[in-house]
Amino acid sequence: MTSAPQRDESAAQSPSEAVVEALADAKGVDPLELDPLYDVIDPDALDALFDGAAADGRRQGRVEFRTDGYRVEVTSTGRVHLTSLDALEASD
Repeated sequence: MTSAPQRDESAAQSPSEAVVEALADAKGVDPLELDPLYDVIDPDALDALFDGAAADGRRQGRVEFRTDGYRVEVTSTGRVHLTSLDALEASD
């Protein structure tokens, strides 16, 4: 299965910002050219879900959703992983 590069982001970048950057990088476009993230998931809710998760080490989890031709996985560690939906369909 082919997947886009993973991203591990610092605490200075919110999960929603990391998702937008990862998608823009994978598609080779400016972030402003992407469909708005809020059409698929509430960016504030995504950020709040993982707010402080890495700092205290107690909250763990991940969120997965699909947008712009990718399955997006965001973890409580700040990792953003993209997998092409074409690659997912080819493996089915």
